[in-house]
Amino acid sequence: MTESLAASVRGLRVGAFDEHMERLPSLTIREVIALSKARKMGLTEVFDLLADTDFLVSDWHASWKAAYDTVQEVCLQHGLEGLPAVCSAAADVAACQGLARLFGSDVPVGVHMLLSEPWRFVMERHGVVTTYDED
Repeated sequence: MTESLAASVRGLRVGAFDEHMERLPSLTIREVIALSKARKMGLTEVFDLLADTDFLVSDWHASWKAAYDTVQEVCLQHGLEGLPAVCSAAADVAACQGLARLFGSDVPVGVHMLLSEPWRFVMERHGVVTTYDED
């Protein structure tokens, strides 16, 4: 079987996910709140979305959980534990963006756009442009 172009750049996708994870611990309260407002999907929707691909849960769930848990911890550090819905929504968006970076062009463009769109919304709204959001 010939390796796909997408598979040949998988290392770059893992690197993009790692950069995403490095950034999450430094989220400000304002960024957490902005993320929570951009929530489009949660874990259930991600399960449904990726059910149409050839990815197994084991291919992505640990990455989802790592990003989600990191943002939950950031919320606790900022004293936002009294706002669990905000923390959960922000964590969902960060986890979706992590998956979008991890899978990149390994998933159909519609899946990638659905996963990455909430984060793009937040970044565009705040006038932040990052080179690895451009695919």
